[in-house]
Amino acid sequence: MSESVGQAIAVLTLAITESSCLTADDALEIATLIATLQRSITPDSVAGSALSPEHTQDPRFALALASSAETIAQESLRTQIYTAHLVEATSAHTLTVEELDAARAGIVDFDTSAQRTGQRPSMPSATALSATWLHIEYFEATRRMDSAHHVYAQFDYQHQQYPPQFPLLTQRFRDHDRPPAEVLSVARRLNSLEPKRDEFALPTTSTLLNGDGQLLESELNEKMAETDPKTRRKAINEVMRAARERQSEDQPEAQEGIFRKGLHHGLVHYEVALRPLRSELFESLLAQSDNPRSSAGQAAREPYKDESSKNHQATDEHPDFVTDEEAAGAQEPDSAEVSVAGRHLNALMLLLGLNSKRLKRLEEKMTHRTTPDDDSATEAADPDPPVVKPQVVVTLTLEELEGRAKTHGITAHGFKLSATDLRQTLAEAKIIPMVLGGKGEILDIGRSHRKHPRYMRLGVAVRDGGCLVPGCSMEPERCNIHHIRFWSQGGVTAVYWSAMLCDTHHHDVHAGLIKVIPDDGVPKVILPQFMDPTQTPVRNTYHRADVA
Repeated sequence: MSESVGQAIAVLTLAITESSCLTADDALEIATLIATLQRSITPDSVAGSALSPEHTQDPRFALALASSAETIAQESLRTQIYTAHLVEATSAHTLTVEELDAARAGIVDFDTSAQRTGQRPSMPSATALSATWLHIEYFEATRRMDSAHHVYAQFDYQHQQYPPQFPLLTQRFRDHDRPPAEVLSVARRLNSLEPKRDEFALPTTSTLLNGDGQLLESELNEKMAETDPKTRRKAINEVMRAARERQSEDQPEAQEGIFRKGLHHGLVHYEVALRPLRSELFESLLAQSDNPRSSAGQAAREPYKDESSKNHQATDEHPDFVTDEEAAGAQEPDSAEVSVAGRHLNALMLLLGLNSKRLKRLEEKMTHRTTPDDDSATEAADPDPPVVKPQVVVTLTLEELEGRAKTHGITAHGFKLSATDLRQTLAEAKIIPMVLGGKGEILDIGRSHRKHPRYMRLGVAVRDGGCLVPGCSMEPERCNIHHIRFWSQGGVTAVYWSAMLCDTHHHDVHAGLIKVIPDDGVPKVILPQFMDPTQTPVRNTYHRADVA
């Protein structure tokens, strides 16, 4: 830092911290100075960048500047919402045209009283003035004003001020160690569940309750205390989803099904609505279809072709009115790499194709009374495509199994099962129950009759839920089983000494970037010091954020 700039910043910082109250002119000068300083840093400014070239090539400077810019952006958002509150609280839309012109020109004398129109104001509301004054869309101005109601103050039809709608979220919004945008997003979503207030009704704070009778705002506030962003968002989404379900008046069974939504951009769109248990089967199918280690995953990565196109290519036949040249020109071009969504669709189509083949064979057997030898010949000539085999694993505690808990079971992909669904699920012979103790250790894997390697993988997958590193959302089907004590160093293959890691984090462990340690049957990770200076052993709660 140059001596002159450093001295100027030190003097300004001291003056601001020692000042008990800033004047309006001081506040505006500081706000203008912040924008000027930012323009002096970026290279596309009019005056050019004031940075020395060697600093712009230093990655450490890039990281430090990125952190500062993020802090400024967050504080700017808080200031935006606060100014929206001030515009409404001061009834700025009632100013005379002369006052508005003077404010735009920056020649306001703040020591004199503001002049307001005694007639109908030129702007119908504070929101309309904000949109016009800031050159933003009316929707964005409304959004900011509503956010100010959530975390600053509300007003009735007579412009009397009331406390903010969400007092707990207000405290979270003013916490400078937390991103304000996330708090505002939660407030907007929570407000969407509130009953619509009549025009002349007095503003009140939120009174919505969750399923346990707790204030919904309080539950969301607790979830927002989670430090990992991915886990925090997942927990918040789960609370909101449950709240919306409670508000639904229709039975979920009546809304289950496949719905055609129409043609859009050359594609016919469908919407699938499933109950939790069927959703688990569906998610298991999709996850396995994206597993490159399985034959089903490999088949799903190939461009899908129906039986008619396969037969056509095999026989090279075409109708008489189509010439050989036309038939050759009609061949499909080389397809691009199949996307994740495409792989999921291919797996589903393969499964439907297999079901169609089996129904056809059954029909032929019933009609023609084929012998077992005939069946073998038919299957050899018409082999089944590789498909996935969905399975359902339900995790529950010993108390839930004994009926002493008020909570619920949860499937491997995070779908909650009610007490009724749980009892019905456990009655099914093909459902695999995973019974866990208080620390999450495996007590019983049920009567699955799996081979030993599969049994171990299933146990580790249910215990860890996916990759063990905090914030990683990789599903168990795409993860590796890691020996906590390296195999080359005498490690053993046991559930106790195993942990689930995705490919990336598995490599990080062997590279020495991340450590995995056993902790009484529940493995934990120690992140690099630059990510966690305290070096505290932690587990990934993302996969089980909706259980808490």
